[in-house]
Formats: sequence, structure tokens, C-alpha cells
Amino acid sequence: MPFGNVPADVLVGAVEKLLSTMEESDVAAVYERELSSMPPQAFRAFIEAVFSAFRERGESSEDAVEGAGVTLDGIEGRDSRAIAAFVAYAQTNPGLLKEATTIFVEQRPDLVSDLPGVLRGALADRLETHLS
Repeated sequence: MPFGNVPADVLVGAVEKLLSTMEESDVAAVYERELSSMPPQAFRAFIEAVFSAFRERGESSEDAVEGAGVTLDGIEGRDSRAIAAFVAYAQTNPGLLKEATTIFVEQRPDLVSDLPGVLRGALADRLETHLS
């Protein structure tokens, strides 16, 4: 499904509903498995969305990186251990990865097609049902 034809507010609503049906551990597993293979622009936008979600909870980006026991260079360099640790740390904050996904879609609806395949497919199915 081409997401470019879907209004941003509809995308955000659909992703919120989709994420409300998913377990936090499933969302974390998807990102742990696929985050490092996202296209560079989408990867950076998602990492920024995670940092935004942390900041909304009162934790700075630096604190989040430190809490994960990794470096910003490791995350930006897509080091698999750094990504896994960062996602694991985010998962210890209930709802944070879901919130970050929503922020990502709100801020960058043009990159929705770069979401991990499982999320993208489920979102497309939800939208097809909604828009039918």
C-alpha cells in the first residue's frame, strides 16, 4: 500500500491503534531485529523519535544513552550490540517504543514505508480495512 496517499492524521491514528494491540516485547523485538537495516534517513528519524520520547518523560538523550550503557557513536554507527542495548533499555520504560513509533509517524509520515516490515504490513492491513 502506498502510504503517501494517506493523510498524516489518519496514519497516526492507525499506528496508535495498531500499537495498542501489540505487546511491548513484540514491538521491541521488531526494532531490535530490523532497526539497523532501516534506510539511513528513517533510522536517524526513528532514533530521534526515541530520544524525543525519553525527553517527554524527563530523561535527556545523554541519560538514555548512558542508561543503555552504550555510546551515541555506537548507535549512530549502527553497531548491533549498541542497538540491542538501546532498544532493551527503551523497553524497560513501558510504552516508550510505542510512543516513539507514534512520534516517528507524526514527524515523518513520508518515511512510514521505511518502518520495519512487520509494522509496515500490519499498518497497511489496518489502513486498507479502515479506508475500505
